[in-house]
Amino acid sequence: MRPKRPRFWRILKLRGRRLIARLDRRAAILLYWVPSWGTSLLLHAAFLLLLGLYVYAHSSWGGRDAEIRAEFPPAAQLRDNAISLSRSDHAGDPFTHEKKADAPSIPIERADPEVTLVAQPEIPRLTDFTPVVAGPEPTLLAINATGSKARGTGKGGTIAPQTHSEDITAPFSGRSTEMKGILLRREGGTAESEKAVDEGLDWLARHQKLDGGWSLNFQSECKGQGCLPHAALDSDTAATGLALLPLLGAGHIHTVKTRYQANIRRGLDWLIEHQNGGGDLFVGGVRNAHLYSHAIAAMALCEAYGLSQDERLREPATRAIRFIIDAQNTQTGGWRYEPGDTGDTSVFGWQMFALRSARLGGIDVPRNVLKGCKAYLDEAATDSSRVTYSYQPGRKGTYVMTAEALLARQYLGWPRDFPPLVKGVGHVAENLKESTERNIYYWYYATQLLHNMHNKEWPRWNVKIRESLIRTQVAGQGCDRGSWDPFLPQLDTWGGSAGRLYETALTLLTLEVYYRYLPLYRRSENDPPEKEAIGAGKDEVAAKRGFEPVPSAK
Repeated sequence: MRPKRPRFWRILKLRGRRLIARLDRRAAILLYWVPSWGTSLLLHAAFLLLLGLYVYAHSSWGGRDAEIRAEFPPAAQLRDNAISLSRSDHAGDPFTHEKKADAPSIPIERADPEVTLVAQPEIPRLTDFTPVVAGPEPTLLAINATGSKARGTGKGGTIAPQTHSEDITAPFSGRSTEMKGILLRREGGTAESEKAVDEGLDWLARHQKLDGGWSLNFQSECKGQGCLPHAALDSDTAATGLALLPLLGAGHIHTVKTRYQANIRRGLDWLIEHQNGGGDLFVGGVRNAHLYSHAIAAMALCEAYGLSQDERLREPATRAIRFIIDAQNTQTGGWRYEPGDTGDTSVFGWQMFALRSARLGGIDVPRNVLKGCKAYLDEAATDSSRVTYSYQPGRKGTYVMTAEALLARQYLGWPRDFPPLVKGVGHVAENLKESTERNIYYWYYATQLLHNMHNKEWPRWNVKIRESLIRTQVAGQGCDRGSWDPFLPQLDTWGGSAGRLYETALTLLTLEVYYRYLPLYRRSENDPPEKEAIGAGKDEVAAKRGFEPVPSAK
């Protein structure tokens, strides 16, 4: 005989049966009063609860993959277009010939160092800025400066190459909204880095003077608290150029309605109004800042002209470049503080990059000037292989000058696999990895150098510098929000004398490296063979394949 259950269980069982029977009799009435969306809501809530429990049980929050998750670098992938609201067109991505359903992302694995590359995008006869750059043989079809097609033959039945025949707007096309999104993903930028750029540009715009220029001592333009008083070097020319360059680098221009259109227009007007008859843009200040300041402002004029093709800018930009050409020392090929000085690598670099901006903008640069640049770099090299470089010829080499000089070598035509370049970049990358010094001047040049190489060192360095710069940007609601403090969290090597505007401008240019210029080296199925150049010297081979000389400007 089965044992009798406790009275409590018997009562509970009986009431349960009665409740079920009552619900069964009233089911039709209950369903009539409960709307269909209520039933759907209950079912979906139950499903989401079960799904959440499953995800929790299999995620790193549950403790199973915590160790694996910690190995990935910050912002390892960026799958959405961080800039453009329009759909990404992978056909315009200069880094891939494939169309895939998923957007390009930041590569995690090292890049292939054996890839053969050339300068600039695939458009007719687009080359690097120098007439002696390595590149394909000139074709019979040329495009002249006005964009019309012309045919002709030179010696041996080939066309006599023109100094500047490419589409002069193409080198700046990476700054367009859609291309910025593509290049950010492919080159290592993030939504956070671009947000930092936006906030930094806002700080620059808020500290523009009423006359349209900028000052390294900008405190009279401050609104509210935050920008601490600090006496920096005196050079409004340098400050105006430094402020304009990142605004232009982000794709803003005075001829297109954007948030900073008026700021750029007023800044360019200030430079033009203060340029003297000889082309000099320096309005006074510290003597040692003369050619530094002029070159920075000349870069801004040339890039504004290249972006806008505003004919009003062509003459001032050309005269500014002519001043740089005339200021070069004819014996050493260098530049220093004043026209004709024998030269130092730091000032030399700014003149070199102003000349490059001119070429990208469609302004001719005489070949003998570029030959002088190579001669100076050869003298500044501290070893026979031209791997490391000094501040001035005969001095000890430094990593900062090596980074700046090797970047100039890249723009003068050294191929990506040229052994002295590869070895020198390796030295710079190793130092950057170990250095604890804060030096935005060094980071600005080294970041461009490594980005151009795009080898195994680039992803590691990029994450380190990108995240450091984002983290140290001033936040809050003060007047200094969006800027970078030259003293905090650590004193910058030159920021103490150059000030907050200098620190902020170079930091912005460093964070714009992903799209400010199109990739210097890129894949091409039509690359000319380079093996014979390794033994013969790449400069000589490049000269044989390059443009014909243009008359000297001197």
